[in-house]
Amino acid sequence: MKRSVSIVLLLCLSLGGCLSTRRTDRLVQREVRRRVDADPYLSANVVEDALIDGPEERPPAPDVLTLESSLQIGTKHSRTLQNQRDRLYRDIVSLLGVRRNFGVNLAGTVSYVLSEDGDGAQDESADLALSASRILPTGGDVSLSGDTGMDRSTDTNGVSSDVYGSSVRLRVDQPLLAGAGYGISHENLTQAQRSLVYALRSFGLQRQDIAISSLEGFYALLLQRSVLENTRTNVGQSRRLRERSEALFSVNRAPAIDVLRAQQQELSASNQLNRAEADYDGQIRRYLLSLGLSVEERAVIRGEVPGVTPLLADESACVMRALEYRLDLQTVADRVDDAERRLRQSKSWLRPDLDVYGTVTLSDSGAESFGDQELEEQYQAGVTLELPIDKRDERDAVKLARLDLEAAQRALEQKRDEVRLEVIDSFTRLDFLAGSVSIERQNIEIAERRARNAMLRFRNGELLNRDVVEAENELLAARNAYARVSVSYEVQRIKLLRNIGALDVRPDGTILELEISKQ
Repeated sequence: MKRSVSIVLLLCLSLGGCLSTRRTDRLVQREVRRRVDADPYLSANVVEDALIDGPEERPPAPDVLTLESSLQIGTKHSRTLQNQRDRLYRDIVSLLGVRRNFGVNLAGTVSYVLSEDGDGAQDESADLALSASRILPTGGDVSLSGDTGMDRSTDTNGVSSDVYGSSVRLRVDQPLLAGAGYGISHENLTQAQRSLVYALRSFGLQRQDIAISSLEGFYALLLQRSVLENTRTNVGQSRRLRERSEALFSVNRAPAIDVLRAQQQELSASNQLNRAEADYDGQIRRYLLSLGLSVEERAVIRGEVPGVTPLLADESACVMRALEYRLDLQTVADRVDDAERRLRQSKSWLRPDLDVYGTVTLSDSGAESFGDQELEEQYQAGVTLELPIDKRDERDAVKLARLDLEAAQRALEQKRDEVRLEVIDSFTRLDFLAGSVSIERQNIEIAERRARNAMLRFRNGELLNRDVVEAENELLAARNAYARVSVSYEVQRIKLLRNIGALDVRPDGTILELEISKQ
């Protein structure tokens, strides 16, 4: 009984090992690390971030949301980023499948057949076949196969006779001209490995884009909060203006039109405040959704509108950095190498098909018992040459491969020009925004002086409250404009770093700014 239980447990463990995905996960992790270590353009942070498992359930929104916590939550719980991880995982599993095709492929079958005729005679046959094959680095392939079987015949009198047979066969095929060499035989594996590197680079850029999107969304919340605070300030100023206008009207120092104008200003400011509060609430919920959090909760946004951080590099340095370190540009450049490799391979097929082969066979098919088998040796070797009478398909393949190479080279030139243009445009826009920040800061100072002067002259009876209303509206617009341009500058600066390959993202979502002068 104990032995039966042990056998059952062993079978369960074996099946569990076959069904478990832990080994696949380990192979995926190993493959990611191997490809990242071999590529000089990929960051080690890609490894850790690519292997993060998705959350089992949606976490609650935190009470207070900062920029750091937003980036951290977005990296861990963003559905968009998790979809990218899943796609990358599929690419790696596909590569593992291709690699298995170039390893030792094992196969085996067991069969048993029982037949009986109407007279009661029976025939039984049992057979076991095993095989192993592998593609050689030289372009050939080697296979080893063996089978053993038994045929038992029982006549109507119950007399049976057994016949045992076994064979072992080793075969090697090797092309000498067309199809010879590692490059041709292992092209699928080579391209699958390079495609995985391209996918990892794309994932690295997507990590940066998602982090920038989270940062931009958080700054948009800060901007909307700033607009909300400025609108509240404007409501308070409008209320005080209305009260002062009513007080002056009560002592015949202001006309009735001033009171009506002040009342309209207060109502308009209150309406703007209600709209700003509704917009802010909806924007927070949409931002929580982008982070993968519940939209039914409310979080307090804590942070300040970013200041102006100067970019310590000139335009030419940024362009040089981008041409060397942009991940998508390097991928386009590597695709030129892929096209050149395929052109060389297509040319090799213009050569004649000259193949050699050899087989060794050990067999016996007439023994009365398994132990009585005497395996006989047989050897065979040969060479085949296919006359290159019609190579039109191969010549067409060479022409198409050459066109693919030229297209890849044009795509590389186009991409380089696009990268230069993106960097120049980003740099120009950053300079423009830096100047706008300075201008809007001066506008605030002027608007504050104008508002103070208008209120003072209104108190002295020199101006109508219309001038005070206009001055306060201009001050509100100046403050909002300064907040908008400050956020635009910081976002544009981060995007410029991304466009020149000087940006990285840690697994916790922290944005790293790399040295632009680093070579």
